[in-house]
Amino acid sequence: MRPTRAEIHVENFLHNLRIVRSKIGERAQIMPIVKANAYGHGLDLIAHAAIKSEEISYFGVATEEEGARLRRLTSLPILVLTGVTPDETDFFLQHQLDFTLTDRETLHAIAAQARATGARARVHLKVDTGMRRMGIEPEDAIPFLREIVALHESVELVGLATHFATSDELDQTFFRRQLGAFDAVVREAKGAGITIPLVHAANSGAILQLPKESAYDMVRPGIMLYGYAPSSELQEKFGAELQPALGLVSTIVFTKRVKAGEGVSYNLRWHAPRNTQIATVPIGYGDGYPRLLTGRAEAIIRGKRYPVVGTICMDQIMIDVGEDDVKTGDSVYFITPTMGGLNAWRLASAIGTIPYEILTGIAARVPRVEVES
Repeated sequence: MRPTRAEIHVENFLHNLRIVRSKIGERAQIMPIVKANAYGHGLDLIAHAAIKSEEISYFGVATEEEGARLRRLTSLPILVLTGVTPDETDFFLQHQLDFTLTDRETLHAIAAQARATGARARVHLKVDTGMRRMGIEPEDAIPFLREIVALHESVELVGLATHFATSDELDQTFFRRQLGAFDAVVREAKGAGITIPLVHAANSGAILQLPKESAYDMVRPGIMLYGYAPSSELQEKFGAELQPALGLVSTIVFTKRVKAGEGVSYNLRWHAPRNTQIATVPIGYGDGYPRLLTGRAEAIIRGKRYPVVGTICMDQIMIDVGEDDVKTGDSVYFITPTMGGLNAWRLASAIGTIPYEILTGIAARVPRVEVES
C-alpha cells in the first residue's frame, strides 16, 4: 500500500452521528449524505459504519452512479439529490433510486417509464423556498402534489423537501424566512388531505442552529457527520462538539542536506535561510493536497510542526526539518483529528476555501484505511 493514505476514524464519524441524534430527538429519521465518496472519506467504509449504527434509515447521494454503488451495499432507500434527465430514468428504476422531482415534464417522463417497465417510481418533490437552484415555486406545490397523487399507480409520493441557503450563517433572518415558507407549504398540503410520508429540509447548519424547528420527519446531515461545521462562524460556535473523521498521512522517503541560499522545488520559489535538512514526502496535488498551499502549509512529524517548503509538486512535497532527528520512514501528518489542530478548516482557511473542497478533493488514488481513534 502507498505510504500516503487517508486514515478514517470511524468512531469519530459515529460520535458525530450521535450528536445529530441528540439534537433532533428520537422521532425524526436521519439521512446521512454520502455524496462525493462520502465527502472524501470512502463511500463503502462510511456506509457500512452508518448501517451498523442502526441510527439511519436512508442515504442521500448526488449522482445515479453513487446510488448504484451504494445499492450493492444496502436495501435502504437512496435519494439522488440532484435532478434527473429523461435518459437516466430507467437506470433509477433498475437500481431502485428515489427521484428528486422539480418539474412536470420530468414527472410525466418518470411515470411513462415506470408504466412501461412495470415499476413504481419513488419521488420527493423539491420546493424552492429561496435557494434558487432547483425546485418548484411554493405557490405551485399543492397543484403539483395533486398531479403526483393522480399518478399513484406508477409514481409513489415519498417526500417533500427544500434546501436552506443560509443556515450556516449566525444571522438567521433568511433561514427563518425559508423555514416559514416551507412550513406554509407543509400545512397547506396537510389541509388539502395530501399524505406525505417524509417531510425533510435540515442540512448541517439547520441541525446545529434550529434542530427542533427544522427536523420535520427526516434530516440530511452532511459535513457535520465528518467532523466540521459548515461555516467558520458555526465552527467557532459548535466545532468543539464534533470530531473530525479523516487524517491525511504519509511517510518520509528521502532526506537531503541543503546549504543556506539554495533553492528547493520547481522555480526555486523557496531558498533555505540557513544550512538545513529537507525531507521529501510522496504526496502532492495529484493526491488532492492543493498546490495553492505552496508557502502556506505545515506538517506534523513526531508531534512537532514543520513548514512545507518550495512549490508543491504533483506527487511530492518537501519539508524543512532543520537539525531535528527525523529520518526515512517517519510518519508525516497533513490533516489530523488528533494532533495539533491541522484539520481541514485550517487548510481551507489558508487558501480561501472551505473544508468541503479539501476533503472531497482527496484523490481516488489515496487509499482510505479505517483506524481506531
